[in-house]
Amino acid sequence: MTTTLPFGVHYGVSDDAYHADPAPRPSLSSTLARVVLDHSPLHAWWAHPRLNPDFEPVEKKTFDIGRAAHRAVLGAGGDYVAIPEEMLASNGAASTKAAKEFIGAARSVGQTPLKVSEVSQIEAMRERVHARLAEMQIELDSSCSETVVLADVEGTVCRVMIDNAPRDPRLPLYDFKTTTDACPDHCTRAVMNYGYDVQAAFYLEAWKAATGEDRAFRFIFQEKAAPYEVCIVELSSDDLDMARKKTRRAREIWQQCISSGHWPGYPAGIHRVELPAWFQERWLERESSEGEYRRRYGHDILDQARRWQSPIAAE
Repeated sequence: MTTTLPFGVHYGVSDDAYHADPAPRPSLSSTLARVVLDHSPLHAWWAHPRLNPDFEPVEKKTFDIGRAAHRAVLGAGGDYVAIPEEMLASNGAASTKAAKEFIGAARSVGQTPLKVSEVSQIEAMRERVHARLAEMQIELDSSCSETVVLADVEGTVCRVMIDNAPRDPRLPLYDFKTTTDACPDHCTRAVMNYGYDVQAAFYLEAWKAATGEDRAFRFIFQEKAAPYEVCIVELSSDDLDMARKKTRRAREIWQQCISSGHWPGYPAGIHRVELPAWFQERWLERESSEGEYRRRYGHDILDQARRWQSPIAAE
């Protein structure tokens, strides 16, 4: 049974309770807002725990490092536990019966099972990010981590779980991301590729609706491989203004679907697509280089490949 919470700011809400949607009515999250914008309302309905009667949460091994890193860095959320090495197969895989039983038991109580090497990785990440944040005089109070906000934003029920929301209204809200590359350029591409601009605007709007406060918002990106470097990103006011146009549209679509009970998928009909110029140019470049090869050597490049692969040539 889903626990219902009132509008406002809530501390100490579990991951499971949040993802089950504790709002008074089925709510829109920033993840679902991006699904609405990038896919369709039907996809968002399918991914909602209270709208889809057949909803099942997605569990992927690839989520484990990020989930454990959040716990280590933020001091909140489900804990992680090391799989005893003697339970692993000879090749190091967690494929034995004992390992699978251990993993199942850990997940059943909300723990993230990791190999010993992965635990060492998480601890190294924690040390590095804490050191880098201290250099920048940023302190993350664990009592403010994974703060849940439920709010009515322009008539739409919204929910967010903020990785760290300092109680001092002068300080920014923080979101922690693990990544393969935390250089500023890659972080910029990640913001564009994953819609993190929409996330930032959505969180700030929900926070203001619940508290009346205008805050800044920052992403903490950290690499998952040594040297576990860190980059902190804050979007410009122009980028946030544009992102607010997107969140406003997502809320409009959501509210219409909630009111009508109709959750459309992709538009019907035949969609004529036009491939980008660079895609066509890539083939033209290949065609040109192969033509130049024929003019220069008097035969097709494929003939040369056949000669290389023939048994006689191999001898």
